Amino acid sequence: MLNLKLTIPEDFYQEEVRNEYLVTTKQKKIWAVELDLMQELLRVCKKYDIKVFAFAGTLLGAVRHKGFIPWDDDMDVCLDRENYEKLLQVADEFQEPYFLQTAMNDREYFFGYARLRNSETTGLIVGNESPSYNNGIYIDVFVLDGYTYDDKKLKKQLIKRKKLQRIAAQYYWEPYHNKGKKKIAHYFAKKVVRMLLSYEKIKKDYDDNLSIYTAETDRIGLMTHTMDFIRKYWCKKEDLLKTRILPYEMIEIPVPANYKAMLMHMYGDYMKFPPAEKRGEWHEGILKFDPDVSYREYVKNHYKF
Repeated sequence: MLNLKLTIPEDFYQEEVRNEYLVTTKQKKIWAVELDLMQELLRVCKKYDIKVFAFAGTLLGAVRHKGFIPWDDDMDVCLDRENYEKLLQVADEFQEPYFLQTAMNDREYFFGYARLRNSETTGLIVGNESPSYNNGIYIDVFVLDGYTYDDKKLKKQLIKRKKLQRIAAQYYWEPYHNKGKKKIAHYFAKKVVRMLLSYEKIKKDYDDNLSIYTAETDRIGLMTHTMDFIRKYWCKKEDLLKTRILPYEMIEIPVPANYKAMLMHMYGDYMKFPPAEKRGEWHEGILKFDPDVSYREYVKNHYKF
């Protein structure tokens, strides 16, 4: 039995077909954990007057399905940089089993955004099987930064971001498969980086790079992601000024008041369903879920180090 704060009706867990797609009991359990995480995030944001909004697939699900897209398995929210920093300052509000994972409290998680996780579950991302990495089921907490209209500036920004990611990797990445000269080269690279730059300085430079154009542009986007994602997942700053509340399964979630325009440039005709054969492919082979087992036990039972 899942240990959640949110009261989930028993019939919610029943297997059912939604929009010609079979939603299993296991998938419903995963959704229940994520709904509980969302409710906890909204509780903290309300307490500290932090503006947060459903984003990407969760925004689409709220509008088109009044809940999860049947073939989706995660939840996304977004904040502008100011509200994101406010949230990080109150990260201690999230007590076990909740954990607001950031690059500062989990160095193996060097990303520019956060994840709110349930540590009593498993939502393991393939490639992150380290026992010290929190792999609980999560919701993505994205920060949106300035998205410049100047393509040359944008490309230069992303090149610098990649360099900083590579430098930061010397603090947490261990290439166990390397041997001989490659292993020696990595050892000395790690020594040099750690001698010249602190992890905190690298992370600050990384965040400063993400938000370098925020003051000079009227739009913000997923500057933590690839070019394809940046060009798709953005909005105007003014879009996050007004809020609407929409039903989402058995809870209610905040969405940008101008959600229609946002969904149009994210998905085009967003009310149209993808072909049946394309449904359920988003995280296929990328995530391993077990809502009934903690990631610590899952990693212990499935991997050897």
